Amino acid sequence: MLKKSLLSVLFLVLFSEIFCGCATKNQEKRLVVWTDSRELAPYLEIYNRNHKTKAVLVYKENLAASIPPVRDEQQPDIIIGNWLKTSKVKKIFSPLDFLFERKYISTSFFYRSLLDSGIVNHKHYLLPVSFNLPAIIFSRENSSKAENSYTISLEQLKKAGTEYNRLNKKGAYTAIGFAPQSSKDFLFTVAQMKGADFREEKNGNLQWNQERLQKTISYLNQWITDVNTSPQTESDFVYKYLSVTDDKRVTSGKTLFAYTTSSNLFQMTPEQLSKIDFRWLEYENYIPVEDSIKMLGIYKKSQKQAEAAEFIATFYNSDMQREFLERKTKINADNRGFGFFGGFSTIRDVTEHVLPVYYTSLLSNIPEAGTLKVYSRKPVNWERVKDRVVIPYIEESVAAVPGKKVQTIQERYAELKKLGY
Repeated sequence: MLKKSLLSVLFLVLFSEIFCGCATKNQEKRLVVWTDSRELAPYLEIYNRNHKTKAVLVYKENLAASIPPVRDEQQPDIIIGNWLKTSKVKKIFSPLDFLFERKYISTSFFYRSLLDSGIVNHKHYLLPVSFNLPAIIFSRENSSKAENSYTISLEQLKKAGTEYNRLNKKGAYTAIGFAPQSSKDFLFTVAQMKGADFREEKNGNLQWNQERLQKTISYLNQWITDVNTSPQTESDFVYKYLSVTDDKRVTSGKTLFAYTTSSNLFQMTPEQLSKIDFRWLEYENYIPVEDSIKMLGIYKKSQKQAEAAEFIATFYNSDMQREFLERKTKINADNRGFGFFGGFSTIRDVTEHVLPVYYTSLLSNIPEAGTLKVYSRKPVNWERVKDRVVIPYIEESVAAVPGKKVQTIQERYAELKKLGY
């Protein structure tokens, strides 16, 4: 039975990938769902068992860049995926306020800050699906080093890390409590938290707060210099001792803390998780939500508004999401993905009461609803810009010795645009 179930899911995915051409009378009766998440396939299998209008998955590797559909392409009714909130939201999606007015769903289901992130000009155009959070992990043997039960701040990270540092008789580090340069994503997250404000302008280009970004770089450089001698010394230590998985970094004793995200943390094996503990990284009493929030919208040109509304009402039903998680666990359809579509469900009941059944480490640390902070919308090509422009600039600037010229972020972004991205 397990093999048959898995084969049926794989068949649905394969079928959906070739479902992109001319519409037939049979296809016109279907609800077409575009997504960049293959994990949606087993969900649609469950949905289709109980609904007359069948939902068909069309997988798009670069979903945001594929909208709107090209001429003669089967158009979507519902779109689910990353990087959907751009300057073109109103041109692509229909307002969703009728879903609340007609009680298909309720605003009380959601984490408020995430729900509000889909609002444009006082109307809901997108609904949040899943999200992830930054986390700091450490060995269970060092749990006493974490002052709070749920979160850890930058200053707490710095203080406890400093106290953990160890030098041998030759003056070389044998342990460093925390090395900011050990994670490029940590460097970026600090920039986000301190107001660098990377965002999309109306013309689709990237903008940021240069003053805040420079202050963040100075802050990080000073942290590394004050605590770990110099960027070069810290970098050498990272290369020598921390080129291992996150859990081994902290269980080896070479470092006290390591940065990760909820999506990576809960993909660890039960054996790995049994040896570590974690806290959510916070700044000014807020936990920053990772940029890659999956969202859902109804395509503006869809002629199946009623069917789409029925799909959404079912999609955001706690019992349906629980059934999906049970199904996912049984068939192991996506052993790489955490939780509900790669993250925490934006439905509070599911995250607070269902996910801990499958991820027992959450029992002691569920993110608090009022502490989540969502940042500005990002361009469609944000992942590429972030990886090729923003993070390399921050890394090189933090590590630069006085007097060394670092290519500006403006120059890097201009070069990427010349390549057509």
